[in-house]
Amino acid sequence: MISTDILLNAWLDIRLYTWVDVEEVLLRIQEKSDLPNWLVSVQAYWDSLTIGIRPGTQDDAKSWLKNVYDNRFRIDEEDDRVDGLIILESLPNKPQILPVIFEETEEAHRIPRLTPSLARPGIIIPNRHVSDRELPPSFDPDFPPIVAFHSFKGGVGRTTNAIAFAQALIDGNYRVLLVDGDLEAPGISWLLEQRLPSPPVSFADLIALVHGDPDPKATDSIGLVADRLQNAFIDNIYFLPAFRSTKRFTSLEIKPEHLIQGAKNPFILTQILADLGKTLNVDVVLVDLRAGLSELSTGLILDPRVYRVFVTTLSGQSIAGTKQLLELVGERAPSVRETDPLPIIIISQVPEELKKSELLQDENKNLDNLLLDTSEFFLEKDIQSSEENNIDSSRYVFGEVIRHLNLTTGFSDSLLVLPTTWEKVNSRLHRSGIVDNLRPLLDVLPIKQTQTIKEDIRSISDHPPAIKSQRESLRDISKKLVYAETAEIKQFLPTIPLRHLASDHRHQIPITVVVGAKGSGKTYTFLQIIHRENWQKFAEDACATQVQVDAIISPILASNNLKPEDVKLVADVQKKAAQALGFENPQEIQIIRENIENFCQQDLLEGQWREHWLDVIAWGVGFQPEQKGAGRALTEHLFSQQQRLLVVIDGLEDLFQDFASDKTQQKALRALLQAVPEWLGQQPGRFLGILIFIRRDMVLSAILQNAAQMMARYEPYALKWNREEALRLVAWVTSLSPSISLISQNTSHKAIVEELQKMKEEELTQILVPLWGKKVGTDTSKEAASARFVIAALSDFRGQIQSRDLMRLLYLAAEASVDDNDDRWLNRILTPKGIKGALPECSTEKIAEIEKENTTLKDIFAKLRDLFEEERKIPFTRQQLRLSLEEMKILEENGVIIREKDDYYMPEIFRLGLDFKLTEAGRPAVMSLARRAAKQGS
Repeated sequence: MISTDILLNAWLDIRLYTWVDVEEVLLRIQEKSDLPNWLVSVQAYWDSLTIGIRPGTQDDAKSWLKNVYDNRFRIDEEDDRVDGLIILESLPNKPQILPVIFEETEEAHRIPRLTPSLARPGIIIPNRHVSDRELPPSFDPDFPPIVAFHSFKGGVGRTTNAIAFAQALIDGNYRVLLVDGDLEAPGISWLLEQRLPSPPVSFADLIALVHGDPDPKATDSIGLVADRLQNAFIDNIYFLPAFRSTKRFTSLEIKPEHLIQGAKNPFILTQILADLGKTLNVDVVLVDLRAGLSELSTGLILDPRVYRVFVTTLSGQSIAGTKQLLELVGERAPSVRETDPLPIIIISQVPEELKKSELLQDENKNLDNLLLDTSEFFLEKDIQSSEENNIDSSRYVFGEVIRHLNLTTGFSDSLLVLPTTWEKVNSRLHRSGIVDNLRPLLDVLPIKQTQTIKEDIRSISDHPPAIKSQRESLRDISKKLVYAETAEIKQFLPTIPLRHLASDHRHQIPITVVVGAKGSGKTYTFLQIIHRENWQKFAEDACATQVQVDAIISPILASNNLKPEDVKLVADVQKKAAQALGFENPQEIQIIRENIENFCQQDLLEGQWREHWLDVIAWGVGFQPEQKGAGRALTEHLFSQQQRLLVVIDGLEDLFQDFASDKTQQKALRALLQAVPEWLGQQPGRFLGILIFIRRDMVLSAILQNAAQMMARYEPYALKWNREEALRLVAWVTSLSPSISLISQNTSHKAIVEELQKMKEEELTQILVPLWGKKVGTDTSKEAASARFVIAALSDFRGQIQSRDLMRLLYLAAEASVDDNDDRWLNRILTPKGIKGALPECSTEKIAEIEKENTTLKDIFAKLRDLFEEERKIPFTRQQLRLSLEEMKILEENGVIIREKDDYYMPEIFRLGLDFKLTEAGRPAVMSLARRAAKQGS
């Protein structure tokens, strides 16, 4: 018997006017439950309802139909030609009936073909689940992926986004087949009218040729079109317009649905495009489809092998229609196999003022959930394994790097009316930023590296040392770089802040505060600067040109955590600086620390602290040791001798460990950070400069007024790592070992640095493929793109990533990869298991280091660890964590959590070390928040 709930749903808003309504009732029942085992098939038409049943089950069939149609199902005892009747809606005295005929059969249940059509099935077959359907075969790796852009309604920027993505592809040196698949309102065809006024062949020609080709594979037809397309090759793109003439688009005799209906292969449209792309040797086939729920588009959007990109705006109609499309895909053509990609969403034409709005965030979250629902692979496999989320699959945690994406492109007046020439369109798209917005799509596609880039990349397999030795080499190099307190490696990577620092001070020595978080490379940079002993040398090594000013470099304070060889380096440079200035016996750094500690015992005013700092600087270079007023006298001496001196200070966190609460320490820091630079900047000729390396939290604690103004002043020199800089750092680290350098061979360090500086994020991502693969898994898997996975995994919710965390991950992953002999990973240095396995320790070590320096965070972390296991779930509320508003604010300021409405979330770099678990509800939100944080950091 069928349950009451299922019957109520089946009859909701139903009126039995025709056989269509009779069939609809059965289809609704099938959606909610299994059809009886005796039922083999149901075929409805205007003249009858024919039901295939097992022999001897007529009584069961009649009883079941009575249950379904109630008193509308009748048995006509007088007419033995039919087995029953269904009473349809009728006028009085004019009865309308639909005869029911049973056909007994022993044949096995048929397996229906998955057909890319909106039409209801011709035959209803029991238990018609997607997994039971005959799926189209997956494409072999030598076929290019097919990307189809679609939208529920027109005017949302679908064609503009499709063209912009084509530009992103050719910017990456990929070859593209661009198809105008909108056969009712061609868009791309119009844009090409001036550049390609007489196209040699069209999409309509291809459909008609294949439709009439007696060969099921249409080999000759595809070959003919490929031959003609050689004359439509522009900017690395083969253009296949909808029609050869835009004046003839109203006439279309053979439509895509005709091709599908007449072919043995219901997915023939996808197949011929893939075959054409393979024949042309392109990297991607890109199709711009007709908007709406149309048979003109279903041949591709209902093919689970196609990379379906749905474009929408934030308008209610467009969003609602897109959700309907996703539900349709989830029902008719979900991603069942590992190789079936999830759909991709682009929210287009978003005004600047809405980019951070709750409306956009809410729609992103809703669409994320619908996207996951389009994959049986996710629903049946991954969600059930939530208890294993100590190290979650990347496809759940970082939305921008998994196989499905949810992207946003901004509104631009310049794109409302596109130019009539292809060249101007390209230029305008690049200027608008939309091309850059769509570059993440490149990571989703299983496209091979292009030949152009391959020529510049040193392949792992081109006469390399054994892969094990490469892994050992990377392990050893990155281990030395995990802790910045070493100058064993003499080279350094001139990051954007350091290039700014050097180029901004080519004509005068710096008086600058360099702010950086724990692990950002402050001490490493400090050591690299003093190692060069003079400012001109450092500035030139940091890629500055035409440096006109020179200065002797001398350290005044340094970290307590230096290795013995680096302690010696500091002392040696200090002595050399004193000798170069004509002084003797510079005060040792340990004595300088003791002097400052003694000053802290006195109740000094800020002005007095400034004088003490100036004196300490003079004593540190051997000028009038222990004499008051030495600092002022030093500036006069340097002026008279026309000598320039740059003093460098690091290790303030060791000296002022109670900065968060001790007013005296705050006053000392305030004088150093504000009063000393201000005074030095007023001195004639600027013969004495200063570089102060300090943590951001120390600055915020010390500067009581105008802290934001001060931070903004020194922002260009702050040691921050965005995604591009982080990838550049990884590439640079590999260059330190000739055996694994991914840049050109036999090249100097300076040339390598210059080459790296020219590379944008997508190029850096490409050259790192031999390091960690395209994805954290095989190239055709649903795993994350490796580069984006690593960056997202190590970033906090302020979008910040620390160089030490990167180095630690490289070290741990390389160490774990050394003895990994899995044949799948012999084409890369770091294995997926090594990368993922490194994350928990990276998180634990990061938290331990923070706790050593930040007692406030240490206390809060202790409270989080004391929570019961069931309380350590993401998302969470403040009440759940039992923390004060002030404590939550501290966590937010440090990127440990982020608030989204009433809930809070935590990034992976903290979640793993604090042993928080992700709930199923938390996964999509963490995806979108990770995307937002990554964009903030960039």
